[in-house]
Amino acid sequence: MVKQVNMHEAKTNFSKLAQQVEAGEEVLIARDGKVIMKLSKFEEELSVPRDFSSLKGLTSPISDEEWDRMDQEFLDSIEYGELDV
Repeated sequence: MVKQVNMHEAKTNFSKLAQQVEAGEEVLIARDGKVIMKLSKFEEELSVPRDFSSLKGLTSPISDEEWDRMDQEFLDSIEYGELDV
């Protein structure tokens, strides 16, 4: 279930909202009626590394020269502007 609250209510009832999130509910927080963030339960990272061995052979190896060419293509695609400091 998703619940939406305004910023003031979220600040006032943060502990209660945290308990609801721990129970599996998602909480949307809005400012001036526009949702700006979502509280959701944190899921632990995988304790076992993922196995990508099934992907072996689906792509061809990339040489250092090819990586260098792709890096340069990427760098050439970036447009730099003046920074206002």
